[in-house]
Amino acid sequence: MISAKYYRRGAVRSSLLAVGLVSLAAWDALAQPGPLPTGGPPTGQDEPKPEGIAEAAPKAAGLLATTPTLPPPRDRRKKFEVITVDGYLRARGDYLKNLHLGFSDDPTVGGSPFPRPLGCLAPAGSPCDDTLKSSNLRLRLEPSIQLSETIAVHTQIDLYDNLVLGDPSGAVADENSILLRRAWAEVATGLGHLKFGRMPDHFGLGIVSNSGRRLNTDYATWETLWQPSTLANVGGTNPVDYDLDSDFGDTVDRLSFTAMIPGTPFRALAAINWWGAGVTSDVTHAGAAQPWDADDNDDEKGWTLGVSRFDAPADFADKVARGKLAMNYGARVDRITQDRDYDASITSSPADAYIVRGYKAYRPDVWFKLGKGKVVLEAELAANLGNIENLTDQGFDGEITIRSWGGVGRVSSSALEDKLGFGMEIGGASGDESDNAVQGDTNVANAQLLSGRDRSINRFVFDPDYDVDLILFRELIGSVSNAIYFKPWMSYELTRSIKFRAQNVTSAAMQPVSTPGNSAMWGIELDGDLSYSSNGFHAGLAYGLFMPLGAMNHPEDDIQDGGNGFNYGTNVGDAGNAHTIQARFSVEF
Repeated sequence: MISAKYYRRGAVRSSLLAVGLVSLAAWDALAQPGPLPTGGPPTGQDEPKPEGIAEAAPKAAGLLATTPTLPPPRDRRKKFEVITVDGYLRARGDYLKNLHLGFSDDPTVGGSPFPRPLGCLAPAGSPCDDTLKSSNLRLRLEPSIQLSETIAVHTQIDLYDNLVLGDPSGAVADENSILLRRAWAEVATGLGHLKFGRMPDHFGLGIVSNSGRRLNTDYATWETLWQPSTLANVGGTNPVDYDLDSDFGDTVDRLSFTAMIPGTPFRALAAINWWGAGVTSDVTHAGAAQPWDADDNDDEKGWTLGVSRFDAPADFADKVARGKLAMNYGARVDRITQDRDYDASITSSPADAYIVRGYKAYRPDVWFKLGKGKVVLEAELAANLGNIENLTDQGFDGEITIRSWGGVGRVSSSALEDKLGFGMEIGGASGDESDNAVQGDTNVANAQLLSGRDRSINRFVFDPDYDVDLILFRELIGSVSNAIYFKPWMSYELTRSIKFRAQNVTSAAMQPVSTPGNSAMWGIELDGDLSYSSNGFHAGLAYGLFMPLGAMNHPEDDIQDGGNGFNYGTNVGDAGNAHTIQARFSVEF
């Protein structure tokens, strides 16, 4: 590919060369003997000229060469100005000890919070211990094509996504070894910013919508909802580091437009979302050249509206550093609907599988951030409100209501020339009164949102990319749900490249009746992390200790003995401590 700059230089050189060649040819022609004379002086003799005024230059056209005109490029739009590739390569290792807390993961006797090694399920005599060791790899590429200062196309591609090292299924020929996750375009116009495609979704601290893309959540909100990343460094150098420990990341198919509200400091957002297409022609008419949505009524669709007062992250940090009050805030609401659903478990006929669902929900989400001097306050509060008209195919009669909420608040400060950081975070998410399908399996993937005569879904689940700790919420529960937690923390920069962080996470259940032990306290966790960063290379080592309390125990009494009906059989007792050691290496580019 030849850029326009070099193309223009080549055109100038060609023009000058043409002028030189034509001028040389004209001079050579004048120097050659002419045709036979027709009445002038003899050949080789000069005609005498009278003295006086000099002879005027000839005016005949064509005696001087003209610059040749070159055709313009056939299509300048395809001469890409800038192509960049960002991303990272990371490798992680995990040592997990007793994450099952000493219980059997056999579902017939109540299960456990985490699976044991497979050898524990094998016939007697097979090796069985309480330790698992594993490592994984991810290479993430984010190529961007910058067509101009106002138009860009972005993609996200994973080459191996958490490939377990040594896994034979991770061969290059594996169809899952290359995953195109996102592709979207951003166009800045005179009125606002247009975005369309499959794109990351983030808002606020990320407890509901978390792109899993940036370490700095303010920048994640800035680039994914409010300002195209082509212009995201307005305000100076913003924190663009990747979230190198993300495993998920929210992605949405969206057409959005953002613009400043005239006469105000607020920016507004309006978007159409395609949350789910339901059944497509890949199921009903496999092999079609262009797939299509088989029916509109089974789609999960909706819209997003938002408004914010939002500074570029670098501008916010600059105000705080100068001792001024900096305040950002915003609100957004998602609407999601699904009129009908296709239940593939109903095999009597396609018509029977196409059922009325009547699902409608609103997800309001508000966020604010305030900073002055050394103190920064930030909070996010969200809810899920709606109803489902029909769940008879799932065994529930009547309308189901959805009423759940979650929130986080945190304060942070610094001292000793900002080398020492410290703060407190408090978070909570509502829960249901129903036990998990397997009572001792505490992961939210195993949760029962409805049971018995319950007609309301009250469980709120944080986005799993919102990291709180190393063991309880990350591994045993899967995310913050049916919990309230308190997390004091501190960090210290030993050098410009080496940093240490420690935290305590004490957590309790919002609905104790739905815990394995029907008790209020989940437990106490102590975590420490030592990290090194320099020139795009990152390394770290973390240790976590989880000390479970009553909510994780397996009581002995069962319904046959007139007890509470735990039915753990021989899988009973107090939960044991769990440990983890996590190592990580990554290169960010």
